[in-house]
Amino acid sequence: MGQHGGEQGADDARSGEHQGQEAPPPAREHGAATNTSVASGAVTATTTSAPRPRQRQRVTRPAGLLRGDEGFEAAVVEGVFNVVAAATGEPLRLPEAIVFPQTEADVVEIVRAARETGQRIAVRSGGHSWVASTVRGDGVLVDLEAFDGVELDAPARRATVGAGVRGGDLSPRLVQAGVAFPVGHCGRPAVGGFLLGGGLGVNWGHWKPACFSIRSLRVVTADGEAVTASATENEELFWLARGSGPGFPGVVTAFELELQPLPGAIRVSTWSFPLSDLEAVTAWITDASPALPTNVEVSLVTAGAERPGGLGADDPHPLVVGVAATVFAADDGEAKRALAPLGDGPAAGVEVLDHAAFLDVPLDQLHVPVDATYPEGARYLADTFWFSGDLTAATALLPELMAKAPSGKSYVLAGMPANGRGAELVTPGEAAYGMHDTTSIIVYTVWDDPADDAANRAWLDEVAAALLPTATGHFLSEADIGHRPERVAGSFREEDWPRIQELRRRFDPDGVFHGYPGE
Repeated sequence: MGQHGGEQGADDARSGEHQGQEAPPPAREHGAATNTSVASGAVTATTTSAPRPRQRQRVTRPAGLLRGDEGFEAAVVEGVFNVVAAATGEPLRLPEAIVFPQTEADVVEIVRAARETGQRIAVRSGGHSWVASTVRGDGVLVDLEAFDGVELDAPARRATVGAGVRGGDLSPRLVQAGVAFPVGHCGRPAVGGFLLGGGLGVNWGHWKPACFSIRSLRVVTADGEAVTASATENEELFWLARGSGPGFPGVVTAFELELQPLPGAIRVSTWSFPLSDLEAVTAWITDASPALPTNVEVSLVTAGAERPGGLGADDPHPLVVGVAATVFAADDGEAKRALAPLGDGPAAGVEVLDHAAFLDVPLDQLHVPVDATYPEGARYLADTFWFSGDLTAATALLPELMAKAPSGKSYVLAGMPANGRGAELVTPGEAAYGMHDTTSIIVYTVWDDPADDAANRAWLDEVAAALLPTATGHFLSEADIGHRPERVAGSFREEDWPRIQELRRRFDPDGVFHGYPGE
């Protein structure tokens, strides 16, 4: 869960000096300085010899490209995880320009110039978004890929990370230093969009959503000022940044994070059953949940025959339900005690297709099997739902709905955060992120052929129509906000939504930044 959000909605970027403190280096220096400006209503750019960040396997990158320039469309599209989505689910629309700042000062210059010329700004930290919310049909796309610096202070359990750092690159650094953080379950998203959207990362039922581990952040605001936001400085901006996602009115370039001790024993047990036994499986999990400590994360997946490891048309069990229980413990003894309430599995009579017990999986490897469920080049749609009922009640309709899925790669992820204590996991009003309940369901529609777009869209709509009547809300980062803009308001507590709207207007009264899709 919470695996996506590599785009910053109003995307994060930072520039300039820290107010009253030394600025951390949110971006690595990559050779020659850039020369980017906005003139005559359009961004202009000169070429730099600075190589792109190591993990992206590029060698050179211009400071910016205009629509029509050689390489422009490729630069926009290659940074989009789900090209089929764009901001409205239609074929990808292109901005007027894309720029690649290297420093916070670059971001300040870009924002000020765009403000002067009336160009709207969208920000991309990683591009791992279901709806490609930062790729719009006008304005400037600010790509923060260079902001991939990481500074760790393990004894103090603090880190300063750039918005462009990908979770899969951050995790090994944490493990090496003996610390941990609720990084995304998927390794590809960058931390910028992940944190702005709330960040449902690993062990989130115990460590809480990742946005609550932000101690401060650097923001370039709509008036082109670089500021620090924290619980004691620019408090309203800090409140808004933790959960407002694509609607955040600024560019966040770096985050100061609170870290956790690295668990000494991360152990995973998995099971697979025929989907026809879903009710018995969910009853088993629901009954065990009150006795499970919050450092046990239990996820349930309903999947088709083309799932990773599936046999396609030859699979004797084309529809299955998988369960994974991951414990984040100090040692094996604690881990075994924590998992004990799950026993040997569901009641007798339920066929076990596959079972692996007590696997040793390091923190920096947890994302590997998750990444396999998001094949490169596939086409995606997603939607999310919160429920006040338990796992059995929330998933009752899934066998019938999964049987209708036009793609065997589509699947549904469900779970009860903090093992049924999710409704109390987040303190109401603590941050913009506040929509939370007992059970979550995330629907992932995955297919390959553009000719199947309409069929897969129709299936997601059918699933949503079936789940919506009993849902209490949505999770912004993976909700279908491109097609259903009403999902945005539904991703926040009713009491918080007016405050979110008011703060967005206050910090960006002239609409310098693109907001939520559909606005």
